[in-house]
Amino acid sequence: MVPSLFMFRASSATRQTHLRPGKTFLRSFHNTSTIRYIVKPANEGLAADLTRDKPEEAVLPTVTEPPSINQAIEKAVDDILKASKTRVTKAKTKILRAAEDGVPTKKPRKKAIPSAVTRPDLASTPPILESRIKPRKQGARGPVKPKKDTNPVTAEPEKLSKSTSTGRKKFIGYTRPEEPRKEITEFLRWGYGGNWPGAKPQGDRRRMNIVSEDACDAVLARLKPSLERHMGCDILDINPGAGVWSEKLHGFLKPRTHILLEPDTKMYGPLLDPLVMAPNSTYKLVPKSGLVWGHLEGVLSQEYLPLQTAWNRDDPRVEERNDTLLVTANLGYNPKKSYKGFTSLAQMVIYQFMGAVKAHSLFQKYGLVRMLIWINDEEKHNILPRTINDRRKASVEADFACEKVEEVASSTVHMGQGLREPELDLQSGRKVLQRMTDNGIQIPEGRESILVQQLNGVDVPNTRIQRFQAAPLKEETTTIHDPERERVLQNRLKSRLTGEALAATVCDTYEDILKAAKVVHGLPDSEEQKANNAEFWEHLKDWDDNVSTLSRTNRLHVQSGCDNRLAIRRDQPLLLWDRREVEPIRLDDDEFFPSKAMCLFDIQPKTLIPVLRDKYPDNCDILEFLLGSFFTLPSQSVKNGLIGLWPGAYEWIDVECPSLKDIHKGGHPDLDHLTVRMLSNEMMVEIVEAWLRWPFKPNRYQMLSRMGSATHDAAGIIEIDD
Repeated sequence: MVPSLFMFRASSATRQTHLRPGKTFLRSFHNTSTIRYIVKPANEGLAADLTRDKPEEAVLPTVTEPPSINQAIEKAVDDILKASKTRVTKAKTKILRAAEDGVPTKKPRKKAIPSAVTRPDLASTPPILESRIKPRKQGARGPVKPKKDTNPVTAEPEKLSKSTSTGRKKFIGYTRPEEPRKEITEFLRWGYGGNWPGAKPQGDRRRMNIVSEDACDAVLARLKPSLERHMGCDILDINPGAGVWSEKLHGFLKPRTHILLEPDTKMYGPLLDPLVMAPNSTYKLVPKSGLVWGHLEGVLSQEYLPLQTAWNRDDPRVEERNDTLLVTANLGYNPKKSYKGFTSLAQMVIYQFMGAVKAHSLFQKYGLVRMLIWINDEEKHNILPRTINDRRKASVEADFACEKVEEVASSTVHMGQGLREPELDLQSGRKVLQRMTDNGIQIPEGRESILVQQLNGVDVPNTRIQRFQAAPLKEETTTIHDPERERVLQNRLKSRLTGEALAATVCDTYEDILKAAKVVHGLPDSEEQKANNAEFWEHLKDWDDNVSTLSRTNRLHVQSGCDNRLAIRRDQPLLLWDRREVEPIRLDDDEFFPSKAMCLFDIQPKTLIPVLRDKYPDNCDILEFLLGSFFTLPSQSVKNGLIGLWPGAYEWIDVECPSLKDIHKGGHPDLDHLTVRMLSNEMMVEIVEAWLRWPFKPNRYQMLSRMGSATHDAAGIIEIDD
C-alpha cells in the first residue's frame, strides 16, 4: 500500500516539475540515506532559477537513528512538491537543457518589464548562460523614425528598394502625379494601388478605362458619317472614368449639355474636374451611379435635361428617332463583375437597356435614343454572337428591339463557345469588304481586323485552337521525351482532324439534300413532285442513319456545322454579325488601363413590330415566355421545344405556322431537323400570332408562373377560380 501511494504522489510531482524521462529522484526504496531531491537555493529570484547550469543535488544527512521508511518517503515527497511551486515554462526548460548539453541556442527575446517592478540581480548568473540572456544594447533598433505621411496628396514619392536576400528589386509603390490630367496612365496606376502589402487603392480596381487618344480618334473617324447627325446634342455619359473618350466625343459633337454620371469621384474627380472647371464648359459632373435606376431617373429630369421632352407611351412620337440625345457608357470590368443572377453586370445592364426600348422607359421615353457602350472584349460574343452556338435569348431580343447592333472596335479576336468553319468567316468577310468598297469606307492603316489581314494574305497568328508544333519544341523536349504521351497526343490530333473532316463531308451531303428539296418545294401537285418528295425523305432517312453511327462528339460537330452553314446562306443571314456593314477596327491592349482590350458597341433602337406594340406588355410577355422556354436548350429541335412549351402547343403551331416548314425561308419539312436557335424573327412573330389565336393557351398568370415570376396578377387568379 505504501509503495503504491508513493508512486502516485511521485508521478504527480514529476508532471508538475516537467522532469525529463530518465531523470530519477529516487534510487532505492530501502536506502533512505541516498535519497536525492532538488533543493531551491534560498533568496534567489527568477533569473537565477532560469540561468542555473544544473539543478543542485543535496543528500539528506545521515542520522544516528535512521527514521522509518514512511517518514523518509513523506519528507522526500514534501520537498519535491515545494520545489515544484516555481513553475518552469517550456521556453525556460529548453534553455536549461541546451545549456546543460552544451548546444548553442538563440538569444531569447527580452520581455518588457514595467518600471515599478525591480529587475533581478543578474550578477549571480553562471558564466555559461550569461551570453544567452544578456539584454540587448540600448538603441539596437536605431533611432526612432518619424511617423510616415499617409496622406496620398502630400506623401513623398515612393522608391524602389533592393532586397538584401535575393538581390532583386522589390516594388514599394507609385507616385501621384502633380497634374493628373496630363499623366492619366500614371495617375491611374497610382490610384489603382498595387499588389504589395499595405496598398490602398483609391477606387474600384476592376474598372477598365480607355487611355489612348489615337484609339479614340480612330473610332470617331469610323463613326463620323453617322455621328454628324448628333451635332449639338445632349450627351448622357455613364461611368466616364478617366474621361479620355468623353473629352474626344465632346470635342467632336460640341454638345449643349454633357452630363457626367461618375460615382467614384474620389478616384476620377481629379481627372474630370479640369473638364468641368474649364471656361464656358458644358460639362455637369453628377456624383451618382448611372447604373442605379433611381439615380438615373433623378438625372432624367428638367433640371439636367431642360430641352428634352418625355413622351407618353401612346404618343406616336415616342417611336421616332431622337438625334438630340446620345447615351454613352463604360461597362468594362476586368475580371467581369457579377450581380445577383447575372454572371456579368455589363450583360445585365445591356439587357435592361434593351427592355427599356420595348417599354419606352429610362432615357428611351424621349424617343429612340442611340447608345455607344464600352464593355470588356471577352464579353462581346454574348451581345453580338459570331456563330450559331452563341445565339441565345438576349441576342434574339436585341434583334427585335434594335435596328443595328454593331461592333465598332475591339481586339477583333473571336471568343465564344465554338468556332465555325474558317471558310464561312472568309465568305462573310468578303461580303463586308465589298459593301465597304461600295460605300467608300476605308480602314485606317494599322487598324485592320484579323479577318481582313487574312483576306489580304497577311500571315497572322492563328486565333483558333492552338496546336503544338513538334519542330520548334524538339530542342526543349529532348530531356523529357515520353513516347507514350506523344502517341496519345498524335492519336488525339488525328481523331480530331478526322472528326472535323468527317463532319464537313456529312454537312456537304445534308446541303445537297436541301438544295434538291428547294427545287421541288412549292410546285403544284403532280406525279413528278410526289416522286421527288419520296426521294427527299428517302435520302434524309439514309442521312439520319449515317449520322446515328457517329460518336456523340462528331454528331454535335455535324449539327453545329449544318446550322452555321444554313444560317449564313439565307437570303438574310440569321446572325447580326453577318449583316454588318463594316469591319470593326482593331484596338490593342496597351491602349487601355489596365492593359486589356475593350469593345465598343453601337446600338441603335428601332420601332417594335405591331404585334408587340399592341396590348403592351401582354404580347411582349408572350414573346418572353416563348424565348425563355425555347432557349433553355438552344440545340433542341423545334418539335421538342413546342412539346415542352405547353400541352397541345405543338399540334396547334405545327398547322398554324407554315414558315417553319418552308425551306426557302430557313425552315424544314421535318421539325425534328430544325433547331430552336435557327428560328428567325419572322418565324417567331408567326408563332406569337398563332399563340394569340389558340383557344387553349395559358393565361398571363400561368405563363409568368412558369417563367418563375412572382408578379401578382389578380385578373389571372380570378380567371383560374372561375
